[in-house]
Amino acid sequence: MLPATDDGAPWPWRDHLAALGALRRGVAVQSSVDAADGVRARRILFSLGDPSGDLLAALDALDRFERAIVECDDPSAIEARRLSCLVILDRLAANGSPRA
Repeated sequence: MLPATDDGAPWPWRDHLAALGALRRGVAVQSSVDAADGVRARRILFSLGDPSGDLLAALDALDRFERAIVECDDPSAIEARRLSCLVILDRLAANGSPRA
């Protein structure tokens, strides 16, 4: 089953991959945390459907990365969290496939 959009229509898989790519690019350059951006990021991740290990790992990595920014951690710690998040987002995009 494909994830649904707000209006109930299926979200085409290529659109989901494009959104996941946009999320990855955003994390790659992110230097501050905005609540609205965080909500959009999590909506993209949850559009995958049922929680999987990769989805839960991506949510955890995103949370840890954003927390490091908010708590003004050492720049090297922030970068390590960023890279961890990017690896998991890459894995999600590579392992994903349309659901029938």
